[in-house]
Amino acid sequence: MIMRLLILRQTSIVGQPARAGDVVEVNDRDARLLINSGKAEPAPAAPVVVEPVLVVQDPEPIQRKTRTRRAKNHGPA
Repeated sequence: MIMRLLILRQTSIVGQPARAGDVVEVNDRDARLLINSGKAEPAPAAPVVVEPVLVVQDPEPIQRKTRTRRAKNHGPA
């Protein structure tokens, strides 16, 4: 039997990484293990709708003056 789970903490399932918030389908045995260990819970019946995120670009970096180094004074020559 296949179960849909909502992953609560990052883990790996059959060698594949699963991040928190992912909804995965796993067999009944793996589902019980993940639920009992507190890493997952049964997924809601309806798929979770995620609102699109607006990506804002950082402004151009401020151009700063380059620093000039002082000449080394090696003492009397």
